[in-house]
Amino acid sequence: MAALARSRNLAGTAWKYLLTAAEQPSQFPRTLWMIAKGVNPSQYFKLNSPWVREAGIHTVLDIGAHQGEFSSAIRELLPKAQIYAFEPLPDCGVELARRLGNNRLFQVFPVAIGSSRGQVTLWRSSYAKSSSVLPMAELHKNSFPWSAKTTPLQVEMRPLDEYMEQLKLAEKVLLKIDVQGYEAEVLRGAKELLKRATYVLLEVSFRSLYEGQGTFAEIHGLLQSAGFSYSGNLEQLLSPLDGSVLQADALFVRAER
Repeated sequence: MAALARSRNLAGTAWKYLLTAAEQPSQFPRTLWMIAKGVNPSQYFKLNSPWVREAGIHTVLDIGAHQGEFSSAIRELLPKAQIYAFEPLPDCGVELARRLGNNRLFQVFPVAIGSSRGQVTLWRSSYAKSSSVLPMAELHKNSFPWSAKTTPLQVEMRPLDEYMEQLKLAEKVLLKIDVQGYEAEVLRGAKELLKRATYVLLEVSFRSLYEGQGTFAEIHGLLQSAGFSYSGNLEQLLSPLDGSVLQADALFVRAER
């Protein structure tokens, strides 16, 4: 049953790529080139807009970088930006480093990011992108059964603010967070860094996919109090069960100082 659901999901993703290519036929050769180069086309198409290219972004922090899907796309769009990627899963970190290469504009930190420091249990999902510090909720398991199997893994966690002295934060700074329900805790551990950020792009959920995860209202409140305004969504994830909106990639922008 889980294998069938996963096959349907992959087929849907492939169909979405085909529709995108049909809408932008001139981009099809570039899409093939990106795949060969290791650039994630889904992330590229989502980010390939004037606001990214013209926002003046010089530093990108990729929290929950997985295998570099976001980092590879942002590198293609902003080749001169400094990218700092944080990823606690060891095998994903290796692929991340291989994908982006060894250069002065890219650095990997093999650590989980939260509001405290120490060893924590990370629940590694059979679908690595769904791994989280938080236990998976039943809604997630029912909606995406191929990701339901999890195994515990001990990883190091640190607040993002502890890295402030190591990071060269050339303005403007984009903070991207995708940590499967743990986004609010990342923000709580990044109070100083948020003062330097101009854009925050993060995954928000409208229904609980992980136990104890931060709500959209909670995340909105944290960012509003830090001087950011909600500026809309780049993409939404719909439930395969009933079509309701489960998640969105929400953009917050710092108000003009």
